[in-house]
Amino acid sequence: MLVNNLKSMAKILTNQRDVPFELSFKYPLEKGYTFKEMSIKNIKEFQNFLDKVSRMTVQQVDKLYAKKPDADDNYKGMQIYHYGVSDSFRIHVVLEAGYYKIIRMDPNHKVHK
Repeated sequence: MLVNNLKSMAKILTNQRDVPFELSFKYPLEKGYTFKEMSIKNIKEFQNFLDKVSRMTVQQVDKLYAKKPDADDNYKGMQIYHYGVSDSFRIHVVLEAGYYKIIRMDPNHKVHK
């Protein structure tokens, strides 16, 4: 019952598109997709992305930065969504309880190229 309530809560919150876009870290970043693999340039690109999306709604961020998800790309049973930080840099997130949790930093767009 708790699992169903959480799933329906996530669906309800994702339907509210005019709410602030919020990113966070909850899970360990996947091996090979951490800050360790990022260059100074990548860190600056990520900071620029954060500066922009921190003033946007989910709808605005999706319109400008969302990439088509791969139905087979899941993490702990949750769909993984991709956002373009730059032409070659993606972040991969899961949506949990209305918040986007980063699980991969993909500065060289290795996943789902």
